[in-house]
Amino acid sequence: MEITLTLSDDLVKQLYHLPNLSEFVSDAIKQARLKQPPVIPPPPTEPSKWAKMVQRVQNDPIHLEGYSEQLKHDMREFRESFELKLGD
Repeated sequence: MEITLTLSDDLVKQLYHLPNLSEFVSDAIKQARLKQPPVIPPPPTEPSKWAKMVQRVQNDPIHLEGYSEQLKHDMREFRESFELKLGD
């Protein structure tokens, strides 16, 4: 993967004199990340569609008549739009 950075001309000139630029930059970024706290996205302000569904079932697990079609639709929608996000 490639990334484009904007750096000062002086810094770029210094970097180009390094024997292994990619390794140097990679190591520098890894070291900087170790010093930074992890970035945790803020929780959603509103419960997701799935959290709402779970809450409805928890609140009234006995009276789910007629909900099976909606549940099938929701499961299909989730399956089709699911995206696994991997961390670093």
